[in-house]
Amino acid sequence: MSTTLTAERLATALPGRWRLGATNLLYWLDARHGEPLFEFDVVAASPLRLSETIEFSNPDGTPRMSRGTSRFVGGEFRWRGSGRELVHSRRWTPVGLDDSASILVVSCRRTRSVATGMNILVREGADVGELRTLVAATAERLGVSPEEFASLTWLS
Repeated sequence: MSTTLTAERLATALPGRWRLGATNLLYWLDARHGEPLFEFDVVAASPLRLSETIEFSNPDGTPRMSRGTSRFVGGEFRWRGSGRELVHSRRWTPVGLDDSASILVVSCRRTRSVATGMNILVREGADVGELRTLVAATAERLGVSPEEFASLTWLS
């Protein structure tokens, strides 16, 4: 079973850029939000707050960006958009992180903007080998149930 990730561990592990390795969220699979790249930076350590930028492309290839701030409250992050995204919010929970902090499993809770689902993020530049095989071998420790694993779409 996965272990609870503390705010202190997350503050040291999350900063940086992450690519989407697998997901079961239609938002990323419907071809309207291509090749997402997530970037996290610590804004405050106690309580933990992150700035979050998600870069992705429209179907025509034009770049888009979503920015916001995530607050760690009660074991989950509460994201609130900024600028044009101010009306949007979502809740996400880091449920698993490998020992090298190269693979992050995120569970998303249903909100008006996002459905319930899971993302597997891989730190940009990390050589994790065959991601699907690695996650399968460590699924329980990463907090991925057999049902969730079966529902994931693996991206290149």
